[in-house]
Amino acid sequence: MKDFKWKWQDTLIVILGVLSVGYALVNYGKLPGQLPAHFNIRGEVDRYWSKGSIIALTGFLGLIFPLAMQFIKSVDPKKENYSKFQNAYKMIRLAIAALFDAMLVLTVSYGLDQSIPAGKIAMVAIGLLFIVVGNFMPQIRDNYFTGIRTAWTLASPEVWRKTHRFSGRMWMIGGLLIALGAFLPKSLSISMIIAALVIAIILPFAYSWLISTRSRA
Repeated sequence: MKDFKWKWQDTLIVILGVLSVGYALVNYGKLPGQLPAHFNIRGEVDRYWSKGSIIALTGFLGLIFPLAMQFIKSVDPKKENYSKFQNAYKMIRLAIAALFDAMLVLTVSYGLDQSIPAGKIAMVAIGLLFIVVGNFMPQIRDNYFTGIRTAWTLASPEVWRKTHRFSGRMWMIGGLLIALGAFLPKSLSISMIIAALVIAIILPFAYSWLISTRSRA
């Protein structure tokens, strides 16, 4: 508890969370019994859950989870490193909250009017999250809960630093591809998403292994 300091990001997380859940509850009676729970790679709804479950889970992820992340760091064996990237950590928590709040509003809006291009909007929102996280990623110092956590990054602060500097650029590029893919034909959009995932996930993993190998040579 002594490490918890309430900041403007926490206030905004609460405001956005309350507004999104409030929007869902105000329109609860108008919603169908089931709402979209998942969009496939084509931006189409391929899974539905009950509206109560969707609102409860998404509301939790948009409000409670980002706030709880403040306390998670207190049990991290490398908790002393969080002081080195406090602002980045706060902004990442806010970005996560904003994404899930937007998803809740989007899902409820889709339930009220299914002509809304929910899949495309969701892709843009996810792309923006990648860009925001990528922007702050180079500031993240080694820890067990946030960032690119591979055997090689956790074993070496230097490998961690270089990997996150590289990964930040990859996440921003990947996020841009995902966001742009929302406006392209489906076949091309799918290719953009796959390319983005390779760039943002596979390349950082491979890069951390490569520089770790070089550092031992």
